Amino acid sequence: MAVIDRFVSLFGVPEFVVLHMDRFVSEGEMGLVVGLNGEKCSVSEIVARLDCSFEDAQVLLDACYDKHIVHREELDGELVYFGADFYELLDYVCKFDESYPLIDKDLRKALDQWCYQVYAGKMNSYLDSLINKEVVDRAPEQFLLIEDLDQVLESVSDIRVVPCNCRKLASHCVKPTETCLTFNDSITDRTFGRSLTKEEAKELVKAAHKKGLMHQVNSDWRIKGPTYICNCCSCCCYPLRLAQEKGTKGVFPVSQILVQRDDSKCSHCGACAKRCNFGAFYIGEAEVMVKGKRRSKVEFDLTKCWGCGICEEACPAKAISVIERKTIN
Repeated sequence: MAVIDRFVSLFGVPEFVVLHMDRFVSEGEMGLVVGLNGEKCSVSEIVARLDCSFEDAQVLLDACYDKHIVHREELDGELVYFGADFYELLDYVCKFDESYPLIDKDLRKALDQWCYQVYAGKMNSYLDSLINKEVVDRAPEQFLLIEDLDQVLESVSDIRVVPCNCRKLASHCVKPTETCLTFNDSITDRTFGRSLTKEEAKELVKAAHKKGLMHQVNSDWRIKGPTYICNCCSCCCYPLRLAQEKGTKGVFPVSQILVQRDDSKCSHCGACAKRCNFGAFYIGEAEVMVKGKRRSKVEFDLTKCWGCGICEEACPAKAISVIERKTIN
C-alpha cells in the first residue's frame, strides 16, 4: 500500500481531500503518521522506524504536535507520540494557516460540510443526554448578557484569544473571527493565539457585541470558574447550528433570561430584527403609524427567542427588556 493510501486510512482523511493533500500535510508528515501506524511510540522507536537522526525526528515531532498531526503524552515516565486525525488538523489549519482562505471556495465549502457532520456525530449522544436530563461529563454552554461578562473576565488571570474555527470554516457572514477567549488552565501549549489583558479582553467582547455576536460561557463558571467565552453568530457557529437542528433551546445553550417587549414603546424601527440571530424579531406584513409616519410593523415571536439578550440595548426606544428566569413566577 502506498504511503498516501495508508496515511488516508490512518488519519481519517475524507475522500474529496485526497487530491488536495499537499495543502494540508507534507510527505514527511505523512511518513511520520504512517510510521506510527496507529501506535504510541517513543522518540527512540520513531527514530528506528523512520531511519533518521534523533534531532531530525524531534524537529518533525514538535512541528507535527503543534499542527495537531500527532498527540503526545507521558507513559511510564517517557513521552510517547501517536497520530491525531484530519478533523483535528483541520481545526488548526483553518485557524492558524494564513493560506487557508486561498483554498478553492468549493473545497472550503466541502470541508465545512464534512467538519460539521463529524462535529454533529461527536455531539449527538451528549445532546441526547442533556435533553433526557442525564449526567454529562461537562456543563453545557450558557448565554450571558454583555453586562455580566466583566465579572467573568475579572475572575480569571490568564486570557488568550484565538480565531473562531466555526466562522473560519463556514464563512457564512462577515462578522469578526478573532473572538474566542480561553482562560487559565484551559490554555495549553497548543492553544496559540494572543495573550490579552483583562482590559483588552473587555474591549474585544464589546466590539464583538456591537457586531451582533452573542456571548456564551460554560454554565458552571460560577462554581468551577470560566474556561471560555465564545462570541457567536447563529449562521456559522457549529454548536448553535446543531442546537437549532436538534431543538435544544434552553438546554444547549442554557439561557437565564426571558425577553419581553413593551408594544406601547416600540417605534418599529427594525433595529431588533436586524440584530436577532433567530428571527424572533422580524418585519411583518402589517403597517403601523409612528409619529405620523407609516412603518412596517416589527413582530415579536417569543417562541423563536433563544434568550441570548443581545437585542435589549439595540432598541433605541427601550421597548425591550430582559428578566432573569429565576425571578419569574
